[in-house]
Amino acid sequence: MRYLLTLDGGGTKTDGLLLCQQSGQRWTARAGAAQLTNDFAAAIHHVRELSLQLCQQANASPADVSAIFGLAGAGNPQLAEAFNQAQQIPFAHWQLTTDARTSLYGANLGQPVVVVAIGTGSVGMRLQQDGTEHQVGGWGFGIGDEGGGAWLGQQLVRQLLWQLDWQRPLSPLLTAVSQQCGIDAEQLLPWLKQAKAHDFAKLAPLVYHYQDALSQQLQQQQGAAIATLAKCALNQQNLPLVLLGGLATHCQPWLCDNLQAQLQPARGDALAGGLVLAAKLAASS
Repeated sequence: MRYLLTLDGGGTKTDGLLLCQQSGQRWTARAGAAQLTNDFAAAIHHVRELSLQLCQQANASPADVSAIFGLAGAGNPQLAEAFNQAQQIPFAHWQLTTDARTSLYGANLGQPVVVVAIGTGSVGMRLQQDGTEHQVGGWGFGIGDEGGGAWLGQQLVRQLLWQLDWQRPLSPLLTAVSQQCGIDAEQLLPWLKQAKAHDFAKLAPLVYHYQDALSQQLQQQQGAAIATLAKCALNQQNLPLVLLGGLATHCQPWLCDNLQAQLQPARGDALAGGLVLAAKLAASS
């Protein structure tokens, strides 16, 4: 194949990268969220929009493209099957996988590693020497994703609701939360009814902006959740540990010394991992 395409889609945005294998030239673009669990129709739309945009930028025919779609929620078999049926772009070869898996392959450029990705959601994955992969967490905002941005934002809103129920004055942190989602039942109930994971995730940065007792408490709870995920993913194996995602740097200081000792910087991102997988797909097809 002349071109390798990879998309990294999550609950907030989707990044895309197209590589010409012959010249090494790259094209990048961004579209809206592509989280299959949260909004399947939007995910399909944004994947198609971004893929065609990149092909047009490079003047590339889809028939010359080997594509890897790394999307949040792709681990759900029913949603994956629905996506496979809905994807209509005639690529030479293409494959749907999870954004966690592309991050795993990017973090150590295909070498053994454990990755914990902390963005809108959270997930851990392990790539072993024999190529075996294992995922922990990543069950989705409705039941899991502890330590992720949506989970953290939800904790903030829960604290706001308690303060309002107790009729207590709001701290600057909770005042900032109320300015985004409401100050009373008339405002809050409609917001809560329509709020999705990315809406809660937008509140997460407030935890780091305001330094008070609640902020410290929530950061500590987040760090504990990420540490548990990391330990589960490592399963007592002496592998490099990489934290990825927009909230990774905030979580790192809360990890215990043993986990700190295994930390290493990522060698590449999810798009780099997607290229590794796209190259394998092209070579094996």
